[in-house]
Amino acid sequence: MLQERIARSAWYNETVPKLFATTRTTFPDKAALVYEGREMSYRALGDEVDRLSQALLNLGIGKGDVVSTLPSPTPEFVSLYLATLQIGAVVNPLNLLWGTLELSGVLPRNAPKLIVIVHRYGGRDYLQLLCEALPDLVFNGQGRVSSAAVPSLQYMVGVSRTNERDEQFLDFHTLLGQVTSVDHERLDKLRTAGRPDDIQFICQTSGTTGLSKSALWDHRPPLAAVNFAARSLAYTEQERFLNLSPLFHNSGLFAINLNLVLSGSTLYLMESFNAETAVQLVDRHRITATSGFEAHWQGMHRVPGFKDYAFTIDKAIVAGDPATIDLVRAMCPAGATVTGLYAQTENGPLISLGDHDCMDAGLNKHTHGRPLPGVQVVIKNPDTGERMRQGAGGEICYRSPFMFRGYLNQPDEAAKAIDTEGYFHSGDYGHLDNGYLTYLGRLGGVVKSGGENVSTTRVSTLLLDVFQNRFDDVKTVGIPDPYWGARVISFVRTREGTLLESDAMLREACKGKMASYEIPRNFLTWEGEWPMSPEGKIDFSVLRSVAQSRFSNI
Repeated sequence: MLQERIARSAWYNETVPKLFATTRTTFPDKAALVYEGREMSYRALGDEVDRLSQALLNLGIGKGDVVSTLPSPTPEFVSLYLATLQIGAVVNPLNLLWGTLELSGVLPRNAPKLIVIVHRYGGRDYLQLLCEALPDLVFNGQGRVSSAAVPSLQYMVGVSRTNERDEQFLDFHTLLGQVTSVDHERLDKLRTAGRPDDIQFICQTSGTTGLSKSALWDHRPPLAAVNFAARSLAYTEQERFLNLSPLFHNSGLFAINLNLVLSGSTLYLMESFNAETAVQLVDRHRITATSGFEAHWQGMHRVPGFKDYAFTIDKAIVAGDPATIDLVRAMCPAGATVTGLYAQTENGPLISLGDHDCMDAGLNKHTHGRPLPGVQVVIKNPDTGERMRQGAGGEICYRSPFMFRGYLNQPDEAAKAIDTEGYFHSGDYGHLDNGYLTYLGRLGGVVKSGGENVSTTRVSTLLLDVFQNRFDDVKTVGIPDPYWGARVISFVRTREGTLLESDAMLREACKGKMASYEIPRNFLTWEGEWPMSPEGKIDFSVLRSVAQSRFSNI
């Protein structure tokens, strides 16, 4: 089934509900989801999706209505994603890390008719958070709500992980239990009527400044991502995939679509990422595939007794630098497919990806692969907009047949980001060399030091090559400096039994191996784990703060 779908470009011509409908009937008795030791077959998952679809219809949710979620990475929200799309509504995951300012700004713009939240998660009460974000929220009984700030809002549904109930909103499982019959004929008609270019997803950007923008996707962006990932990984229907990511992040959606929609493989869920639990699941269930950020991999590798576990991952998508690629290769069995990527929300999200059959280890390690078929990438001067010569650094710009469809109620924002040639300006720094793309960080991570543009990501990569026998890992930041403009500082985690030498000695060792302007002014020792955001990314703001406090008097 999977190879046939790839061969006929089903990602472009079909929808998520149509593909899932075929998958569930092709593998009715196969395990679709595994969570906390319990299996749910494709037949059971399909039945739950149908019942939940009927429950949404009974609430008056229909085509084009927005269903906003504050989701935990648990089966309820997997079913909700598939059910929302099946009835033609639009799903809109919101970040569990947000506070009241972000929610109060985004919800009126996105205009949800229904909000579904995990009640308590990670020590936070999300009902309380919503009440603080929408102080005019009125509870009208039986889950009905109203808000002058969000006039579209009619219902709120809660998912409890501890079986607690709150009378102010509808309980998810009670809502399901109220469905006594499913109108399958109506659901079939809704699936049939769905078009690949229907808006199905409002994806919140994770931009570094300002309020999160609401990017619009039809069915093609997320399906393109999983189609080309499956092809590049030589994915099969027998894979067992462990999700490491939150479901409000693109990579969580990727896991659902790759496994449950496109390939019919088995998806393993954790309520939240825990490195030791992840390693134990890989060992116990002989997990074959996953995708993760750098901190996910480092966390798993540093689990006590890691070498005593059977780490059976042989297909891995890695969002990280060359050092992370090396780390993952060392963790996985010999011959495992380990591939890097470059992704951005506005392209749904994959832009480039390595190939399983690329035999050049250097390309696999030091680049982020080739642009996906149909994706055109150019590098432009961030100041002038002129195209850069091959291999030269600049802003990564792209256009593709499955790019986002604009920002909801923010047409000017999209217009500002797309130039007269139709290229979206990513705000990312990198270079394109002989068809291979290398991402070197946000333009904000490119600092002007001594009049030269310095990529802090590239500096870290070069240092790991220069000191490969002494440095375990490196992270580099730039902080304001009255003389240099930006002072380049590298935090170093040394290999066991190795001490960090003086700045002068380290700088001398870099001469002739790095451009003079790329050599850090200072090196600082870092012990233990890197500061990590809940999404699994390195929190560079913490490192910059530490650097600034250390060199505040210079």
